[in-house]
Amino acid sequence: MKKWTALSLSLALCASLTTASLAASSIPAKAEAAKEWVKLPNQASYFGEVKNGIPNGRGTIQWGEGKQYSGEFVNGKREGSGKYINEYVQDGENHKVVYSGTWKQDKMSGQGTLTHKVTQEDGSVRWNEIQTGTFSGGVLQTGYNVIHALADPDYSFTYKSPNETLNILGFNSNMKASFKKGQVFSADYRSGSIHHAYSIFPVDTKAEQRKYDAALKYFQSHTSKFNPILDEFERLSKQLPLK
Repeated sequence: MKKWTALSLSLALCASLTTASLAASSIPAKAEAAKEWVKLPNQASYFGEVKNGIPNGRGTIQWGEGKQYSGEFVNGKREGSGKYINEYVQDGENHKVVYSGTWKQDKMSGQGTLTHKVTQEDGSVRWNEIQTGTFSGGVLQTGYNVIHALADPDYSFTYKSPNETLNILGFNSNMKASFKKGQVFSADYRSGSIHHAYSIFPVDTKAEQRKYDAALKYFQSHTSKFNPILDEFERLSKQLPLK
């Protein structure tokens, strides 16, 4: 079983959501109770409400056996609320990407939750990730990203908003106490001109130690700001078993 030594945010999540335009390539073939079958480009098919020969209203589009979207459409594009599922195999591993939430112009936009699970050939889970919050243009803008992976440490936590970010590497128990005591693997907080960071690794100079001490003092004096974020980190992490 592979053991990763570092965590990185999953760029594959957004890439796997990209699809071609849903413009219809043929006249609807079948009608049933105000819903129709429509053939689409890229071997896709659609069943649902239609206007002028393209998806409009509620329906389901399928790309082969492993990818589908069920929800609302406007003028052939995903817009409104809906659920997207994409299951595929890459480098011998099974990937499952799921997004439930709102869409605009065929991209994740508004409130939603995105998950990405990677299972190895032996059935063990190598990577389990959740993003939840507000998306724009297919990218999380405000909210939480938590990853549990075969790595050291095995959890990565990120909170982001337009004005600030908090990144933590560590473990998913007693997070408030560990964060306050400076016992997480690493913590990095940015907000405008404010930047504080520390890690459990020893530093080489007194100047670096002073920065670490200042960061810890800042975190300890702003517990009301960070504790709700840490609580949410812990809550989300419980949804990411490696089994």
